[in-house]
Amino acid sequence: MNKILLLLFMLITGVASAQLTAASYSVKSLDVNSKYSDFGTTFYGKDKIVFSSSRQTGSSNKKRDANDRLYLDLYIGNVGDDGEITKVKPFSSNVNSKYHDAMVAFSPDLKHVYFTSNNYLDGKLKSEGLKIFKATVSANGQWKNIVTLPFNSDKYDTGQPSISEDGKKLYFVSNMPGGYGDTDLYVVTINEGHYGAPKNLGPTINSKYKEYTPFVDGNVLYFSSNKPGGQGGLDIYMTKLDGSIPEPINLGKPMNSRGDDISFIIDNEKQKGYFSSNRRGGKGDDDIYSFIQVTINPICDQTIEGVIQDKISGFPIPNAFATLYDSKGKKIRRLETLADGKFFFNLECGENYKITGGRIGYYEVENSLNTNKINGYVNEIVLALDEKEFITKNGKEMLNIKPIKFELNKAVLLENSKNHLAKVVRLMNKFPSMVIEFGAHTDARAPDGYNLQLSRKRAAETVRYLIVMGVDYRRITGKGYGETQLVNKCSNGVKCTEIEHQQNRRTEFVVIKK
Repeated sequence: MNKILLLLFMLITGVASAQLTAASYSVKSLDVNSKYSDFGTTFYGKDKIVFSSSRQTGSSNKKRDANDRLYLDLYIGNVGDDGEITKVKPFSSNVNSKYHDAMVAFSPDLKHVYFTSNNYLDGKLKSEGLKIFKATVSANGQWKNIVTLPFNSDKYDTGQPSISEDGKKLYFVSNMPGGYGDTDLYVVTINEGHYGAPKNLGPTINSKYKEYTPFVDGNVLYFSSNKPGGQGGLDIYMTKLDGSIPEPINLGKPMNSRGDDISFIIDNEKQKGYFSSNRRGGKGDDDIYSFIQVTINPICDQTIEGVIQDKISGFPIPNAFATLYDSKGKKIRRLETLADGKFFFNLECGENYKITGGRIGYYEVENSLNTNKINGYVNEIVLALDEKEFITKNGKEMLNIKPIKFELNKAVLLENSKNHLAKVVRLMNKFPSMVIEFGAHTDARAPDGYNLQLSRKRAAETVRYLIVMGVDYRRITGKGYGETQLVNKCSNGVKCTEIEHQQNRRTEFVVIKK
């Protein structure tokens, strides 16, 4: 890599043995390369690429820097199915200044762009240093409202911006004081145009050597480094941002060479991407290469965001259980749902799983899942449970109906209980010869006579409601038992917990005839 590019990458100019092996890649040199420097690709949407180049597209008197190198401009081209970049043209005349412009990153909505350029003010070069600038992208593609970022400084370089998928974090390279090496990787938070303090990504990622060109794919960070142990020059590495990988993984050959290999980017849906290299056999000082990821990234992660819900009503089911199994049927994890019925699992890419959902009173359901190769992919799953029609409880066969509830000390049905009674009507229609008895029970904490009278009124009101809803009066009876059929020890004068009293305070639809 030539001197000016070293400057551009904030290069003022260990052996790391990874237990994991990188994926396999196939690499291709592109026709778009010129005899000049072409490098630093970034996606512009899904079908275009922006890159940096010192190629001459106009006058042969294009300005040169103090080292007699042609200044870099930004170019844009279309992405072909074969990886080629076609229909290349200068990106924007109001962005390509008379100094170095390179290494860009776009916000997810493509309305904002961050780019690296020389430290100049009012069109005048202040120094050969580098800064990150932000611009707004207009509807016609022009960049306007160009501003310098608040963490830039005349005392050190910043550059090579990369934006997280959610647009909330900006990763970049700098040789600011306090780092671990010549240039380190940093991150700042983005909050509606405001920026947090730069945070060094730490010694697991940064070394005493030079780290460059960050690119974030989900929770995986790709970057380049010239630390010992690589193929030579700058090599491309990957690691996890959460620090769970003790040593960054070298991508190996053919991604890395004896030259400088930088600016890795990947479209994780297509498993295709680009990188730049000055390896032997190229057309220019630096060339752009396309690649296809052939095998699965060994640190590729995905998640399941699931919900367990009632098959008929669609309502979420709390206190249900979701269980994850591997391809051999071994249980990995079991989770209980809360009120929203949701559950979450972490997965590996390219694996086969089975997920089951169940709850007392419901038939268990299972779902198979074959994860793809996309890092950070969210698998959304709905487990719809079919509620059992009959259960056996306390030695009796009953309809599987949630408890019927009433206003306090009254025989007035609560609205949500009417939804439960709708299931009774469905079952009575499904089994036209079935005869049932509704039983209302209380605990023993009120006078016996009061409990008996209240339970009888509630039983009568429930039967009346079902008849109004169309149930044949000859097929349903109601009876109030008060506290005469307790299911535990909690009779008069016995001290019990609220849960134990609740067991006695119940409603039952007992099957008299199927």
